[in-house]
Amino acid sequence: MAITIGNKTESNQNPNGSSQTLAHNMSTGSDGTLMVVVTMSSQNSRNFTGATYNNVAMTLLKNQLYSGLIQRTAVYILQNPSTGSNNFVVNFNGSQFNSTSIFACSFTGAGAGGANLNNGASTAPNSQSLTIEENSIIYAHGVSDNVQSAYSIGGSPRTLEFTHNSSKQVGGALSLTGLMAGATNVTTDAITGTITNLRVEILASGGGPPPPPLGGGRRIIIT
Repeated sequence: MAITIGNKTESNQNPNGSSQTLAHNMSTGSDGTLMVVVTMSSQNSRNFTGATYNNVAMTLLKNQLYSGLIQRTAVYILQNPSTGSNNFVVNFNGSQFNSTSIFACSFTGAGAGGANLNNGASTAPNSQSLTIEENSIIYAHGVSDNVQSAYSIGGSPRTLEFTHNSSKQVGGALSLTGLMAGATNVTTDAITGTITNLRVEILASGGGPPPPPLGGGRRIIIT
């Protein structure tokens, strides 16, 4: 089943506390999946302690610290979430007084999060690869000191879904739908300097089994 990209919500606000709430309208359709990506300053050892959507705990797919940039990014995912407008709530291990970057995206016809890989800051453009299953979608995410440029995923230029300031520059982009299986190029870019490269696969409905939390590989089940 082909994935459809649905409603998107983005926020670049200062929580001024140990949690932050963002309303997101989850798209209606079969095999719904919600992905939320949060980036914040890791000053004072700030970290994520969990997230919910409509009071249902989301799975933490990735929690990446960029120590040189003093930033931390988390990727949360939830299959078959409540549709309509509900609150996403993310919690921190202490008060956060810097603006966060939050990007929430609904998918239908989707499975779980698949492979995910990260490369730290490297001279822009930062080109990496992610091996995916057929018909998956890739979300690419970058953190940089300088203003970001359009990314490229699977050889296709991709307009940034958002540009945020979390004391650093944060951006993200989605691939085209209907990607072929195999190694796929993912390039993040900035006008100058360095940029990170985090890439996340969203599987099509009926794809492989979900990976373990915080991992980039596949879980093998032996019966």
